[in-house]
Amino acid sequence: MKTITKTLSLVACAAAFSAPRAASADDAVPSAYSYAWHDSRLRSDYGITTLLGGGLSGFTDKAMRDTTSNVGGLWDLRVTLGSHIPIALDLGYIGSAQRINSLSSTQYGTLLGTTVEGALRWNVLPHNALNPYLFLGVGWQRYDVTGGSFRLSDQGINDSDNLVAYPMGGGLQWRDPSGLVIDAHGTFRPTSSSNLVVTSMSSGTYAPMHSWEASLAAGYEF
Repeated sequence: MKTITKTLSLVACAAAFSAPRAASADDAVPSAYSYAWHDSRLRSDYGITTLLGGGLSGFTDKAMRDTTSNVGGLWDLRVTLGSHIPIALDLGYIGSAQRINSLSSTQYGTLLGTTVEGALRWNVLPHNALNPYLFLGVGWQRYDVTGGSFRLSDQGINDSDNLVAYPMGGGLQWRDPSGLVIDAHGTFRPTSSSNLVVTSMSSGTYAPMHSWEASLAAGYEF
């Protein structure tokens, strides 16, 4: 009898070890409206997205709009770390170009902008196919005037400027299970310490270079 009991115990143990393991809570696919800090559908488990796009940009201050074209073009490259968890990190490069006019003559050139920035992002629906998000960050901007000879003493415009920018805004992403991502993005960038377009030579004040952006991008996530 003891032999039979021992044999049955060994068979039960072998069956327990060979049976498929039940899915744990950590392995479960999060629901579309949950705030889990992982997503097992992705190879990275949290979402890494690369986007390439373009759009429109401009300045919000009237003095800058009077000096430049109202709307310029932009191109951008963005990488998101954590696109499928509640809080993510956005890293971006943005280039821009628009016409700039002299204040005292008919001379004009092109104002080229370069921006490198990082932002914390709140994914409103991190596990849904359609994900709205909000972000806030900080970055560095440089503007260069090309295609013309601009001097502060003659035209009231310097040939370059470096700024600290504070990007803030929101967007909407559509994510396909295959990894394709389409992103619509809107940004307002207040800046500090602008020194490009003078508004008063006597007081040495310059036009604020706060700007806006509206862009559309496509990319891939894993």
